[in-house]
Amino acid sequence: MKEKKLMQLRNKSVFAPYFADFIEQKRALGNRYDTCVETLNLFDDFCIDQGITEPKITPELFQKWCKRRPNENQTTQAIRINYLQIFSGYMHNNGYEAPCAFHPLPSRSKEFRPYIFTEKEISNFIRTVDKKHTAPIPGTPVRHLVYPVLFRVLCGCGLRINEALQLKTEDVDLENGTFLIRKAKGGKDRMVVLSDSLLAICSDYRANPLIMEYGHEYFFPTREHGFYDASTIYADFRKYLQLSGINHHGRGYGPRLHDFRHTFAVRVIQKWQAEGKDIYLCLPILQSYLGHAKLSSTEKYLRLVPEAYTQITEPCEKRFGYIFPEVHNETE
Repeated sequence: MKEKKLMQLRNKSVFAPYFADFIEQKRALGNRYDTCVETLNLFDDFCIDQGITEPKITPELFQKWCKRRPNENQTTQAIRINYLQIFSGYMHNNGYEAPCAFHPLPSRSKEFRPYIFTEKEISNFIRTVDKKHTAPIPGTPVRHLVYPVLFRVLCGCGLRINEALQLKTEDVDLENGTFLIRKAKGGKDRMVVLSDSLLAICSDYRANPLIMEYGHEYFFPTREHGFYDASTIYADFRKYLQLSGINHHGRGYGPRLHDFRHTFAVRVIQKWQAEGKDIYLCLPILQSYLGHAKLSSTEKYLRLVPEAYTQITEPCEKRFGYIFPEVHNETE
């Protein structure tokens, strides 16, 4: 499949030539900067709506841009503001008025609240996918074969959606039951091991003549022999949630596709806890499996498994609890 084209600027407002030079510099350093281009296109439209005729990012303009939009979550808002600040730094360095380059980002909630699917919900969801894909769909000759396996892989391996969609056939070792995830988040490769049941499903799937015909390059191929766009999978995911009787709680609250990954991590920790394993010693294994750059990213899941969290905190309390003596209420 050909490399995905870089997103292009629309170049309509007074900032157009500055956007172009800024993005050219960033891409010359090897950065795609597609999300930034998308943000600058939005800012381009915003400046036209505001009637901006001079290349100045004034405090007033910046404050209007920072205002949170209807149905916009904090992460999206912060990304918008951050990219404008980076661009403002470029404007400032080139002698233009851009005081907002030095304004702090608005505070964001750091609460970690993924949606954790129950085993029943996962079963209902997979059953729904299977029912919807019992035969070829017009115009998509292999999707009925791809989707049931793709969603099982997301649930059973904890992969990020793009890791699964861009998985190359040559990186799937069905003899040893492994996926080689290349250049994942952070630019690192990692090996993912499949369970015996999932390996059997993947082996049967790969042996299907249609998949062998279309999947020369990608393990989950499209009719063009390429890979699916994550937005396509997400749109179908939302439909399957509804058909499975799983309520969606609104933007930012899930369930999201990425919550299959969170659910996988929590289930692994719960299994270790039930087996009496030392969770703290096991966490680096899960970190490596998930491809987290820092152990702290993996540790967040402990808060979602109270039993495992207690297993780690209780020894500390026994050893160092005397440092913070218990305070009794004298009125009791």
